[in-house]
Amino acid sequence: MRVRTYSTVDWRKYLVEDYNPRVKNFLESRGESVFQQISTNVNSAVMRGKSQIVLLVHPNVGNIIVIEKKDFKKVLQLSLDWFLKKEKYEMCSTIKGYLDNLKTPKRRVRKTNKTLI
Repeated sequence: MRVRTYSTVDWRKYLVEDYNPRVKNFLESRGESVFQQISTNVNSAVMRGKSQIVLLVHPNVGNIIVIEKKDFKKVLQLSLDWFLKKEKYEMCSTIKGYLDNLKTPKRRVRKTNKTLI
């Protein structure tokens, strides 16, 4: 099996419309799915105490984007702004919750089945 290497690219290159007109077109067609997945993954990283997330841009492009913990708030705010612009208020509410989790992350409690005998 051949090992594939990927180069890392700043997340802004693929998520901020001002960087490239192709990004604007891409986000117009797939932005809802992209920002929903990214914001969910950022929240998951926060809940698990991760320091970064790594996303594959496209299998045929050889780039990955890395979003560091210091940029989580910026990415969530970018997602929130995008959903506000598109008037997708349900997702705005969800992302507001994710931003609250950044301030005080709520650890997921694992439920274990214990039986008392």
